[in-house]
Amino acid sequence: MLEEVQAKLGEMSRKAPTVISRALNKVAVTARVDLANKAQATYTVKSGGFKKDMTIRKASAGRLEAVIHSQGKPLSITKFHTTAPKKTGAKANIIKGSGLKQLIYGNIKAFKGPNGQIYQRRSTARLPIKKLSSNSIPKMIGNEEKVYGVVKPSIDRNLQHYVEQQIELLTK
Repeated sequence: MLEEVQAKLGEMSRKAPTVISRALNKVAVTARVDLANKAQATYTVKSGGFKKDMTIRKASAGRLEAVIHSQGKPLSITKFHTTAPKKTGAKANIIKGSGLKQLIYGNIKAFKGPNGQIYQRRSTARLPIKKLSSNSIPKMIGNEEKVYGVVKPSIDRNLQHYVEQQIELLTK
């Protein structure tokens, strides 16, 4: 890519790393928004927080790579669409369109605790109980078939577009 940009710039070929780094930074910002929107559209999370959990390490002329880094721990299952009637046990819907699925471990149903969280016993004994969690935000965003794999082609298109845009701004 560097050689292509240098060829297009001609005499100003020394500015090629700057052009590419600016384009990469713009792509990183739009990719973060696209990933967050796609993840929000795919999962039933009530309060997203997808964008704030992703940080961008910007590219520079000396380091031609922009990195979107996401970190976080598994979300409580109550952040998703859940119901917990006493008779039938708790149900949750994590992925949009898949419907409510009953939360059963062996023959033991999940239940709602006094603090609103959903718990499940690990055996027929009264204790221990486990607070149920779902995937973390990085795991949701990195899902190849539902989120990242769908957004990747638009990232590639945006990179070409922003490189052309930066070259146009520089040659005017």
